[in-house]
Formats: sequence, structure tokens, C-alpha cells
Amino acid sequence: MTTTTEEDQYLRRILALLDSARPYESLTQSDSRQWQVQPGSALAGDDAKTDPYQVSHNAWNALGVAVDHLHCFRSTFADDPQDNSVSITLHTHGQYSLLRGAFENSARAVWMLGPNQRLVRVQRRLCVQAAENKNSDRMNALLQQQPRRPLDVRMQQLTDLVIKAGTDPADAKRVLKPATYSEIVREAGALTPMGSAEAEVVWSSCSSLAHGDIYGTLSILERNIVSTQGRVNLAQITSSPKVLFWATDRTVAMMQRGFELFKERITCHR
Repeated sequence: MTTTTEEDQYLRRILALLDSARPYESLTQSDSRQWQVQPGSALAGDDAKTDPYQVSHNAWNALGVAVDHLHCFRSTFADDPQDNSVSITLHTHGQYSLLRGAFENSARAVWMLGPNQRLVRVQRRLCVQAAENKNSDRMNALLQQQPRRPLDVRMQQLTDLVIKAGTDPADAKRVLKPATYSEIVREAGALTPMGSAEAEVVWSSCSSLAHGDIYGTLSILERNIVSTQGRVNLAQITSSPKVLFWATDRTVAMMQRGFELFKERITCHR
């Protein structure tokens, strides 16, 4: 595609952002051992209270999945970033699907690691596991398979863990209620400079395009009316380098915050 000078600048800024995030690939895709939790650290205490559903394992997995999505997003740009001519393949919807995966997984790590209170971090990890248990049970039912342990047994295990960690027994059921991603990204956003509202806008925008929702397509992408048939406009839809840069910038920022929090929580500060 032929782009204007302004569009060229946004595309180059996207590529620069993606290059700045490449070190995270080496952290998660090689034997960096950056996931190791130091004895005496905040996460060592969290892990002890959630065993066998360690906070550190789930947060690191979320960051790894986020990096994988961002790496895949980067690979959708066909040309050599060092080439002086900017001729890049832009997708109207698919690239936002990848950014959504990177953003929401980064946000999950921030949401889980961000609170200063250990009990809140433990509650959020076990809340995520409660959702995993229920979703896996539905999957087993669809596949006509029996889980190794009944759902009520697994849920009771989580209840016991969250109460032992310090939760009032009367609040255990509420605490273990699965959080929605809308809640997760808002609360994660509040722990970053972008704030809760913008974080939700980023995630919701990418989600609407991933789902192919018309409202997202018309409000986020660029469109050119090519003809009118009665009360219906026929439009050509194209991606916006400016919007794509904005979504990429916020995604990389959320990922960076996730890795910062992980490093802080695994380090013993004595």
C-alpha cells in the first residue's frame, strides 16, 4: 500500500515499539530463568499460600502468552523494518486480535501482581483458578469426558486455601467469583499511567474488531463511502496506522509494567 508521510511515521513508530519489546522474547523463550522466585521475596510468600496454584507461575504464564501474541503481531509486518521504504501489510481486524491477546494477558499479570496486600494477590490468583476449574469442567462435558477430580472437590480446595490465607469464610464465595476481563483490564489500567478508562478502551476496541462487531469496525477503522444505495452506504474499510500505533503503544506499556512488577515481586529486598 502507498502511504502518506504521516502514515509512514506512525508505521515506523509501531516498528520501533515492537523492536523495544523484543528483549522480552529472550526472557520468556530461552532458559533465562528469570521466572525463578527468590526465597524471602513477596512472591515466595504468595506461592506458599496458593500451592499448588502458585501466583508466580500464573503471572509468568500470562506474560509469556502476551509476548507470544506480540511476537506474532510483529511477524504480520511483511517487510524488513530497516528498509527505507515503508510498504507494510495492514490488516483491518486480524492484527487487533493479536494485540488484544497481548494486552489482556499483560493486564492479567499486572492485575494479579499489582496489589500491595498479599491477601489480595492470593485471592486474585485463586479467583483465576476458580474460573479455570469451571471452564475445564464445561470442556470435559462437551468432550464427554470425566475430570480426574469432581468440580466440587476442586472448588472446595480453593475455598480452603483462600480462607487459610486470611479471607473471612463468609466472603470466600464472593472472592472466588471469576473476574471478567473488563474488570481485570480496568483494575490493571489503574496501576499504570494510562488509567482504568483508557485501558478498557484499548481492550474493548481490540475485542470488538476481533469479534467483527460492526460498531467497532465503523468507529475504529477508516472508511471511505464509495456508493449509496437508498438508505445504505457502501464503504471501503481500511486500517488506521494512527489507531494501530495507539493500541500497540498501550499494549507494550502494559507488558512492560507486568515485567516490572514480576521482577519486583520475585526479588528479596532484605
